[in-house]
Amino acid sequence: MPRSMSIHIGVNRPHGPEGGRPLQYSEATAWRMAELATRAGYDSLQVLRGAAATRAAVHQALTGAAGALGAGDTLLLTFSGHGVRVRDEDADERDGLDEAWCLADTVMMDDTLAGYWSLFERGVRIVVVSESCYGGGMGRTGMDLELPAGGRAGAGIAPVRWRGQALSVDALAGNPCIAEPPRHHDGIRASVLLLCAAGETEPARDGVFTRFLLDLWDDGAFRGSYCDLYRLLRQRVTCESPQQMQIAMMGAPDPGFSMAPAFHVDRTGQTGGRGGALRAG
Repeated sequence: MPRSMSIHIGVNRPHGPEGGRPLQYSEATAWRMAELATRAGYDSLQVLRGAAATRAAVHQALTGAAGALGAGDTLLLTFSGHGVRVRDEDADERDGLDEAWCLADTVMMDDTLAGYWSLFERGVRIVVVSESCYGGGMGRTGMDLELPAGGRAGAGIAPVRWRGQALSVDALAGNPCIAEPPRHHDGIRASVLLLCAAGETEPARDGVFTRFLLDLWDDGAFRGSYCDLYRLLRQRVTCESPQQMQIAMMGAPDPGFSMAPAFHVDRTGQTGGRGGALRAG
């Protein structure tokens, strides 16, 4: 039977000067997104908040998920916290800047996250929801992946690139919102779908994105696709904040991914109640 795991990270006050002023909602958002995952039917959930959201804890959570999930399984990873842009040290960014999440003890670069995705098997679907500044800056022209410590990618790793341009928000509901799905897996065998609160050069207002997302999803009553959610959510967010929500894919082509019911786990053939074990950091 298909398995599903979720990991929820929230950091109001990251260590060091990178993140700037403390946030108000990010750590509460981690719990609220865990509640979403429970209602969506995920088998296991892990919450890493505040001082518990260290690089080592995130590494353990992601490598554990990579070892546990196989073809047909799903991972949901959510992050709420500060995002920063730092100087690109390996010349794989078109604008000379890397994007990163601010964890409790350090930053996690977009290159490092891409390295984690390369650990997952073919056929795994990974949904990443990022409420952070500059979250849309994952488009890269690519050099080698930066593998996380202890990780190992498959042979023939190629440069990682985001593929596809989002269609107009006014496109008809029920149509794909990504005009061109990934043509190449670029060394990542899983299929990765990213929903982020803001574009590559944009700040994100604290809590706005998640508030509208949870309102739209309505405790699971929303049965539309990720594309439907994207269109509606983008319209609502931009009415309150100038940030431009983004949707994109990377890794193995999976044309049906963005058209799947948003967050709902296919539990065909499974029994028991919704949701599963919860671990809190």
